Amino acid sequence: MYSLWLIFIVVTLAIAGTATAIVAGVKSASKLVGHLNVLSGYFIMFYVYTLFLLIIQHAVQLIWDLPATLSASVVLVLAFIVTVTGAIRASTFRVDERIIRIPWLKKEVNVMHTSDDVHLGHHNSRDYLSKIAKETNHRKPDFVLINGDLVDSNAALLPGVLDPLSDFKAPIYYVGGNHEKYIDNERVLKLIRQQGVRILHNEVVETHGLQLVGLDYMNADENTFDMHASDHSQTIKSTLSDLRLKKNTPTVLMHHSPVGLQYAEAAGANLMLSGHTHAGQVFPFNLLNELVFNYNKGLHQHGKTRILVSSGAGTYMLRIRLGTSNEINMLRLLPSK
Repeated sequence: MYSLWLIFIVVTLAIAGTATAIVAGVKSASKLVGHLNVLSGYFIMFYVYTLFLLIIQHAVQLIWDLPATLSASVVLVLAFIVTVTGAIRASTFRVDERIIRIPWLKKEVNVMHTSDDVHLGHHNSRDYLSKIAKETNHRKPDFVLINGDLVDSNAALLPGVLDPLSDFKAPIYYVGGNHEKYIDNERVLKLIRQQGVRILHNEVVETHGLQLVGLDYMNADENTFDMHASDHSQTIKSTLSDLRLKKNTPTVLMHHSPVGLQYAEAAGANLMLSGHTHAGQVFPFNLLNELVFNYNKGLHQHGKTRILVSSGAGTYMLRIRLGTSNEINMLRLLPSK
């Protein structure tokens, strides 16, 4: 009985400590806090997968009488392997290539949606952003879109971390996400702007025959529930109504979260680009995410408007990917047939 209580106390303290490290990581630029933040995420997932596998073990033992010590050891080894696999997958990204036809477009436009959710900070460093820049330059897009949550802690604001933004050879357009607000939105945007990035604040620019709309992170409207509600006084509904987009013009709209698609369609947008969801990031949350978001990942059609929801180029809270992948999106926009 004493040993069981000791295990319970140790596990409880460990979980409380890991949760503290994860929360503290947002405001801290400390390397020590950063390492604890990452290790805490590994511990949490190891613990979750151990519980999950123990449930399976108990179910199996109802059928076969397996040696308890052996089966428990197998559970711990498998949980460790799964956690390590997720950690390795979180350190890389893939290029998701798409062909999307756009009405009224006169010629092909190649766009690299380096997506949302790079989450520079404790999980991903300057080197990771450099890899994204190198892969993007290799593909020679006409321009690059970054759709929010480029950073997620003060560690990303240290000197040099954002410098690889200037390595992109194509022009970059940027809109903010929710995590910039959690840190210091004005400071973050100032540092990004210093790298030659064009930040779009609820505005429209015309480039390569496209009408490009960039919206700040905001709610869809005044009534729709949002798990990550914005304190922005404007909404997608009201903002798009005020912008008065040109009709019969190929239009791409950027917003960090895949919400308000009905208003994008009403405004005449042909394609909406979003992220935010991470596609659930880790099993089994990737399955639950399908219930939370109407559009969790991939390309979808909504009336006359298509929406591409990226799984994101990085990870949040847990530096682990299982059942999903980090990705950037290479888009070939072609005229409609």
